[in-house]
Amino acid sequence: MRMRAVLSRAALVSGLSVLVLLHTSSALSESSPTKPTRVAAADAKDALDVAHFSADGQLMKPADLTQWVFLGASLGMGYNQTTFNPASPGQFQVVLMEPNAYRYFMEHGKYAPGSMFLLSFYNADSHRSINQVGYVQADLTNFEIHLVDARKAPEEGRAFYVFGGPATQARALPKGSECVRCHAGHGAFDGTFAQFYPTIRGHIPPEALERALKDHDIR
Repeated sequence: MRMRAVLSRAALVSGLSVLVLLHTSSALSESSPTKPTRVAAADAKDALDVAHFSADGQLMKPADLTQWVFLGASLGMGYNQTTFNPASPGQFQVVLMEPNAYRYFMEHGKYAPGSMFLLSFYNADSHRSINQVGYVQADLTNFEIHLVDARKAPEEGRAFYVFGGPATQARALPKGSECVRCHAGHGAFDGTFAQFYPTIRGHIPPEALERALKDHDIR
């Protein structure tokens, strides 16, 4: 009887020791190595690697441009005060945003590294088909892609690639280009002219819009 009691106590102690060891092992496995790994993966996941480049560093024309999200359009838009001529209104400028970048912005309220914006230029046509008054978009003349990514442009945080109408790849404009300076100085949100994009305008900070409303002349 006594021997059984001793053995029972020994088994109980042994069982508790196993439980303690299991608990300790579980706690250790949940601490350090795994948590940083998950955080690192999440950080990497935030970057959008949807921009593709040729071997010599040129941005390739995305194949899915027709699926990008419409942000806004303008006709004959200019940044300096000039007289608008209704008979020759200039070009339509249409801005789209890469779908993954748009979804990220709507969820997080900021641009993910690798976000892309497309600005396309179309001639204006006043007599096409049944149209007799006003203007419709005619042919595409050229387009540019604005890439927000400090990995590609460490000093400026963004790069601009200008494509001719049929071009399938383009080089980045030089550092310190007028496009970069203008966007950095007058873009309402993170170097983009979000003040002109009704699709996302309501999702940027009100104070940013207030500053943009007071910005009238960039000469």
